[in-house]
Amino acid sequence: MSSRICRTGDAAGAPPIEWRAFGTLPARGKAAQKSGAPLSAQAQQEGDTASPGRDREMETRAAAAYQQGAAAGEAAATQRLQARMDPQLAALTAIVAELAGMRKKFRVEAEEATVKLALAIARRVLHRELVMDPDALLGLVKAAFQKCDARETHKLRLSPVDVELVREHRERLNLPPAVEIAADASLTRGSAIFETSRGELDASLDTQFVEIERGLTDVLKRRHA
Repeated sequence: MSSRICRTGDAAGAPPIEWRAFGTLPARGKAAQKSGAPLSAQAQQEGDTASPGRDREMETRAAAAYQQGAAAGEAAATQRLQARMDPQLAALTAIVAELAGMRKKFRVEAEEATVKLALAIARRVLHRELVMDPDALLGLVKAAFQKCDARETHKLRLSPVDVELVREHRERLNLPPAVEIAADASLTRGSAIFETSRGELDASLDTQFVEIERGLTDVLKRRHA
């Protein structure tokens, strides 16, 4: 630091030096002191002015982070639940499909059983009619003979129980004299087998019921196929 000696006459020309006391503030600090508020209070006010914006920003970020975390947690929980439920749902689907198939099977079997039961009842009723009403057997023989060619028919086999009845009513049945009426011990009551030059026509009551049952069973199977 340089210095020089000023004489008394030169004192007026020397520029004044402003000495800053230790601990004093710069111009900004002085302005703060002139305003009557300490520096710390002013800084606090500036911080208070900026804090609401920062608080809102922090709240927004926190809310976004919470929503993101909640969504991620919900997705993970849903995935875990789905992983546990998939095998159970597959098993349930298989059971439902199996039950549906069994229901169809049971329905078909029930219908077939109903047909068999109805035919069994009808067979019993007609057999009873054959015993109690001779005309029932005569009607059976007459209907069967109408399907045959009289010129090609040469023999009618019946149960020994039914032979005499048919012989007695030959003319009523329009059976030509050339047609032989013979007893067959292997046949049951209500049986009637015509022998022709083209083969045999089995008009027996039991045979007709078997054919009816087979036809109805085929119809049911085609309907449920």
